[in-house]
Amino acid sequence: MLSPGEIEDPQITSEQLLSLKSDIRIIDMLEELAHKHCPSQFQDIEAGGKVSKSNEKALAFRDEGRKMLRQKNYIKALLAFTQSVSNAEDQSEMLGLAYAGRAEVLFERGYFTECIQDIERAMQNNYPTDLQAKLLEKKTLAEDQKPTQPPRRYHDDIPTLPHPNPKIPCASQQVDIQKDQFGGKHIVANTNIEAGEIIAVEKPYVVAIGTKPSQRYLHCHECLELCYNLIPCPNCRTTLYCSDKCKNTARDSYHYNECDLCQFDFNELLSVKTVLKGLKQLIDGSENGQFDGAVYKSDRYEEIQELQTNKEKRSVRDLFEAANEACIIDHFLAKYSDFFSKTQISSERLKELLFHHYFNTTLNKISVEKTKKNSIDTEFHEVAEAIYAFSSLLNHHCYGNVTPVFYGGTLVLKAARNIKSGESCTLTYRNFNFAEYPKLVRSHQLWKLYQFTCTCEACENNWPIFECLNSGDVEKYQKLVEQIKTALSPASLDVGGILKILLKKVKEFSASEPTKVDVNVKRIFCDLLKFNGNKIVDF
Repeated sequence: MLSPGEIEDPQITSEQLLSLKSDIRIIDMLEELAHKHCPSQFQDIEAGGKVSKSNEKALAFRDEGRKMLRQKNYIKALLAFTQSVSNAEDQSEMLGLAYAGRAEVLFERGYFTECIQDIERAMQNNYPTDLQAKLLEKKTLAEDQKPTQPPRRYHDDIPTLPHPNPKIPCASQQVDIQKDQFGGKHIVANTNIEAGEIIAVEKPYVVAIGTKPSQRYLHCHECLELCYNLIPCPNCRTTLYCSDKCKNTARDSYHYNECDLCQFDFNELLSVKTVLKGLKQLIDGSENGQFDGAVYKSDRYEEIQELQTNKEKRSVRDLFEAANEACIIDHFLAKYSDFFSKTQISSERLKELLFHHYFNTTLNKISVEKTKKNSIDTEFHEVAEAIYAFSSLLNHHCYGNVTPVFYGGTLVLKAARNIKSGESCTLTYRNFNFAEYPKLVRSHQLWKLYQFTCTCEACENNWPIFECLNSGDVEKYQKLVEQIKTALSPASLDVGGILKILLKKVKEFSASEPTKVDVNVKRIFCDLLKFNGNKIVDF
């Protein structure tokens, strides 16, 4: 595949490309340049052909799993057996052996329900006859011990909105969508909102799981729930699901042709998922109501299409990358799938949609996290990236007043401090907050990633980084820290109680430059708001 630097013509500027007016003309010009410099731009990807499921690879992962199991390295054994499951050919003996190996790991760690499920899957996938008696004995033992399996929850129940907004079903009636001074949409409080209150509860439109083993082989690629016995797509070795329900939902909404791309080792792409799901909704007539602008529905493709792209601010390199990806996806869908016959969409229209969504998914994607509270500190792990239509409308602030909490893939927005009526609801993008990053660094990164110059109070007044802030009342803070440590100890674990104490502190914050104590109190408060969300769980 070409890199942008290999074809970038110094005589071409982004202004000249954008002057072509239509996306397809921009794509055509960049595609012509690509063909000029490399007539076989797809050759490298196609050279190896489809990367099919392979029992040989599955055997290698199974052997690794057995080795790790003997060493009692259970998490590595689990990951290896799940990779064996994902690589094994559908309904093959090897798939049965992979399920049985994982069942052994699950039994050793006390996950008896999941162990039984995997044993049943092994039996359904040609598990060797001469080994079945021993496996069924293991199932009987698991059934006997199943009542002793303690409940382990990845997150608490997903909160509900106490007062849903009739015009924005996923949001509270305390907020509205308004146009800002630049014509873009943003979220504004229409009444005073207290710290800790829920502003929105939103499911993702699409998700793309991370590429690390701890992401890809421990979480459902559709709902993002933690799952130790994922099941594979029968055709590709890329996607894994927590249940047949999620597998079928993915297949019916976007994986119907994404699977053809996954077989060429394409990673899951938000732009591709968005286009495939959106077209499916349009073709099937399953859009949730006619789009008229009166009601904002975050699960509707029209709202996703309207998300900002900042295309007019992009460099030639950005435009090329978007066009190149669109052409590659178009090529592979045309040559190796039935996408065009199924959808009756033209190649030109597909490229335009992929080009458009390349920009608005890279601009609006949100990282889905899980956390682990260690006394006053919190550990964060990224699980996936996802698109949330409503939450993407929150503007950036280097000291944001809203914090995200994830329950599986569901995003719950909570007020990080008191928000006044008429005030914009804001997030801190990519954690570029003033206390950690100097203004120069924040400005550079925000323009590079999002193409805007921040004008929040922290930037306008050039608030110093944490080390240079006034200390605040350190003595009172140290007493508070001791209270927090006691409340979060395993013996007491009174999260609700300590949140009430912190809530009083957070409500005292002024809009002026915060102290070190203020920053720390707000950080701990926001981290505790995440306590009931996705958790980092030891296997």
